[in-house]
Amino acid sequence: MPKEPWRSIVASTVTPAEPRRLGFQEAMTSPCDTCGTAPCCVYLPLHKFPVNTMMDLDYARYLVNFDRIELGLSSDGEWRVHYRYPCRFLDRATFRCTVHDTDDQPDICKNFNPYSCWYRKSLRQPLNDGYLRIDHPRMTWIVEHSEFDDDRNLIGVPSWASMVEAFAALPYDEQRGDDEAMADEVFERWRRDVVAASPPPATPRGYAFQELADPCTDCSAFCCTALSFPHRAPVTRASVDFLRFVLGFPGIEVGIGDTGWTLIVRTRCRHLAGNRCSIFATPERPLVCRFYDAHQCAYRLQFGESRAAGFVRMRFEEFPAVASTFSFDAHGRVLHAPTAEEIRTAIETEWRSRQGGTVVHTGVDVG
Repeated sequence: MPKEPWRSIVASTVTPAEPRRLGFQEAMTSPCDTCGTAPCCVYLPLHKFPVNTMMDLDYARYLVNFDRIELGLSSDGEWRVHYRYPCRFLDRATFRCTVHDTDDQPDICKNFNPYSCWYRKSLRQPLNDGYLRIDHPRMTWIVEHSEFDDDRNLIGVPSWASMVEAFAALPYDEQRGDDEAMADEVFERWRRDVVAASPPPATPRGYAFQELADPCTDCSAFCCTALSFPHRAPVTRASVDFLRFVLGFPGIEVGIGDTGWTLIVRTRCRHLAGNRCSIFATPERPLVCRFYDAHQCAYRLQFGESRAAGFVRMRFEEFPAVASTFSFDAHGRVLHAPTAEEIRTAIETEWRSRQGGTVVHTGVDVG
């Protein structure tokens, strides 16, 4: 079995358009001027992962069930996850940044070099030889054309040419998703309780072993309305500023826990009906869901409790308060990285200081 089965399938199959011939001065004009769709402000990179086994491919199949999630396969065999939704600062009529060259624009945007833009090359067209965008219908096709050995290692994958040909015939899934999926009553209850100086919740009662036989019975399906991806804790001022960029995309949160940091996407699985899976016990249901251990579920703790022990969530509005808890040396390296509890304290202090003001966070901020 090839260790990286996707690396050997790339072949030139897309006929490129006749390139424009530019003089140096014309080439010096910013490529952003002719980009048109601002893919750098619509596609947020979330995660990279390998696909070498059946379970890896099943994980990819699981991800594309969620609104606003798009996968991609690059010519070097790397799989990527993108969040597809416009930045809150993107003018959707002109595709221009409304905070360009201001203090509100993240440094990663100010310093981005458009002359070597990966987004323009890979995402402006539905098909190209260097990167294939993969939505739900395309993922289904890949699954149907893959082969495995007895150990469920991936040993046969469709050729790049066959994927390009098949993808060209498939309608692309442009479903954006319901903005209401971004709403989060638990987060808002936390904020309201802090502002109202409500007493802390009572000590939870104890449960007998048999009472917790099925933790999903009264759950609000948090595992079907959020995705989490590991993210390295900030080690420099630049990596803290990167979080400002990430949080500029509505529906994105940052999770800070005693065991690590995560990027969180507020989204919804296409198969969620009420609080239950509509494809439960069918072959279409991903194995990652079928074998999920509900008794060790982190979603219910992190998204079902407003003040989860050892874990706190940050949205765009809370970034200034959280950023203020870091300290750096003269070279921008982190000297003090706050704990989850320090970040919770900073957020709650900021909310209390604004309780008489006009700032109201609805939980559905679509830019």
